[in-house]
Parts: sequence; C-alpha cells; structure tokens
Amino acid sequence: MTHPINKQRILLFLLLYFSFSCSKQEERLFAVNVEPISDVKDYDEVIDYLTDIGTVNINVLANSNYPGINNPALIKDINAPNFGYCHPDVQYFPNGFNGYKYWMVFTPYFGTIGTEQDSKKYENPTIVVSNDGLNWSPPNGISNPLQKTLSPNESFPEKKDEPKQGFWSDVDMMFENRKFSLYYRGSFVKASAFLSRGAKSQNNTQKLLNNAQRTIVRQTSADGIHWNPLEVAYTSNPPFSPKNNHIISPSFIFNGKDYGSYEVENNISPNFPGNDPSYIIRRTSNNGLDFSKFKQSIVVNFMNKPWVKENPAFAPWHIQATYVDGYYFLCIAAGDVKKYTADSLYLAFSKDGINFKVLPEPLVEHHAYRSSVFPMTTTDDVINFGAIIAYKSGVFKYREFQLNKQKIDESLIK
Repeated sequence: MTHPINKQRILLFLLLYFSFSCSKQEERLFAVNVEPISDVKDYDEVIDYLTDIGTVNINVLANSNYPGINNPALIKDINAPNFGYCHPDVQYFPNGFNGYKYWMVFTPYFGTIGTEQDSKKYENPTIVVSNDGLNWSPPNGISNPLQKTLSPNESFPEKKDEPKQGFWSDVDMMFENRKFSLYYRGSFVKASAFLSRGAKSQNNTQKLLNNAQRTIVRQTSADGIHWNPLEVAYTSNPPFSPKNNHIISPSFIFNGKDYGSYEVENNISPNFPGNDPSYIIRRTSNNGLDFSKFKQSIVVNFMNKPWVKENPAFAPWHIQATYVDGYYFLCIAAGDVKKYTADSLYLAFSKDGINFKVLPEPLVEHHAYRSSVFPMTTTDDVINFGAIIAYKSGVFKYREFQLNKQKIDESLIK
C-alpha cells in the first residue's frame, strides 16, 4: 500500500539540507595561506621618518545633507583650527597634474566632526589638491563630496534596534593608465541605492542582486574633477567574504601588469590560519573591478610583527598600499581590533607583495589612524616618500623620508 507524499515534510527536508550545505560551504571559505618566511635581517640604515614638516590645513566644507536636502546646520567648516580629517590617500605628480603636484582623497571624521552616531553622515569621499603638501583646497570645478550622505531610505540597520543610516568610509585612490581610480566602502547600503546612484551597467546588475552589509565600489576620472558613476567591485557576501566580515580599509595598487587589493579581515574562525585578531588578505584583478573571491585570495605573511611587542592584543586595523619600482609597501595602523580602533603606525615592504618585512620602529607610537605613504621620486638607489600622517584627533601631519633599495633587498633575503 502506497502512502501519499507529504509535501510539507519534503519542503522542510530540502530547506534543512540547503541550510546545512550553505553552512558547510561557509565553513570551507578559507583564504590561501603561504609558507611563512623567517625574519633574517633588519633594515639596518638609519631612517629619519619621524619628523613632521608641518600640520595640514584643508580648506573645505563637510556636508552631511543627503540628496534633496539642503540644511545649513548640516554643513561644517573643517578649515584650521576646526580639524576633522580622516582616511587620507595621496597621489603625487612631480611635474604636476592639472596644475597640482598633490591630489588627495579623504573623509571628514574625528575632531570637530566627532565620532558619534551622526558623525558618520559626514564621512563622504572628498577630493582636494595642493602644491606644498600642507595647504589643500578643492580643485576648481569639482563637486564635493563625490557621494552625498545616504538617506534612511537608502539604508538598512545592522541590528533591529539601530537607526537606518548607511555611510561611506575607507577611501583609497590610485593613478594608472592615465586615470584616477577611487575606491571606497559603503556600509549598510541597500543594493537598490547603489543601482540608483551607480552606473547603469551589467556589472552592477550582476553584483547587486542582494543587500550586503559592506560593499566596495569604484569611481574613475581622467581629470580628477569629473568622476564616472560608481561601479561595484565586491561585497561582504560569500563567495567574496565570510558572511558579513568587515572588508576593512581596502587599498589598491597596479604593478604594471595586474591590479591588487589589500584589506583587513577580522579573524572569524575557521577562515584564517591562526589566532591573530585580524589578517590582511590580497586579491588580484586584471581590470581593477573584478577581484578574486575569498577562496582565491592570499593571506599576507609578516616576517615580523612589532605591534605585538607593543601590545599582544594589537593587529592591523587599517592599511594603505602603494607600489613603486618593483616594491610593495603597506602603511599599517595597528591597534586593538576587538575595540575597532588603531593606535600605532608601521611601514612594511615586500618584493613579491605577499611576504612583508616591517620596519621595527613605528612612524607613530600612539593615537594614529589610517595614514598614507606615497612615492614622490625614485633613483636607481633610493625611493623618496611623502606621508600624510593621520591622528584620531582629526589632525593630519605632513612628512618626507627616504628608503635605500639595496637595504630593502638585503633585509628580504631568505
């Protein structure tokens, strides 16, 4: 005697099966680990990278009005002494570009902007220029911020009892193939908002099928003033990330052949090789828009971790990457990741982009945040750098220093 099939039981079984399968797939979402290289020799030349030339002044307004709103009370002057600067990234042109040697993107935050819940509404990508590294202002013709504050209708909450307020952060800029590429992160932004604000492209349609807690986007510009609509690079949804990881402070380079991105990921076991609070992973791309999925990404190896000697709880929190003359550099803001903050600032270098040596003495010992180290000029022997050093007070400082290529090579010998 046959029995009628209970459709509800079948549906329940299928639901449980696929939920279990997805859970197992999430557990298997590992990044690629490299064999560690031991720390053999320090960079043994004395470097003067601790001396500030001066304090940076940015003559710009911070605006937290979202589209359709123009409330003067939501506009703040962050010109000195009302410092409120965060997340700098700089491109330097020795002969100038459109009349300026320095081009910087940053977000208003900290200082007079504050760090309260409403402060993140000001954290919008802003472009400024300079010819001395100290005095900055918007280039003529630009419309800052490049992305206005997200409205509640464009946002979703992280938790049910929190207000709806998406925000931008973690800006990063590079110049390659005669164009600027600006990347930044949108947090708690509806997929429909990206589609509305962004390019009407197949790329965006394919990558914005679902909401994601964090989304990395790119805008490009040939002149630094007129910017193309945003395109989505990747999100915090699998297979690009363990579900809802923070994909913190992504930074991008072009090595003449391929694009690379570095980002901080919180250690959500079992996705990483050890017990560090965070790890840096490297993705690759052949077009600067479609990057490796998490399982094809590589966990960066540090030959030494001087921040651990400073505090065993410290790990990378924010980073900034650059590439010049065959060398990769990471400017690392390390701190207590479990408290979502940084404190000290270090510089690391590499020849393969995966195995890094960290200079043992920090650029900043305390109160530092995501900063920018950028090449200015190079010779066969040395690389001359500029740096915008960012503090949690909302103040930027400018400094310059030099590294010797032979000393870098010697300290990376296996």
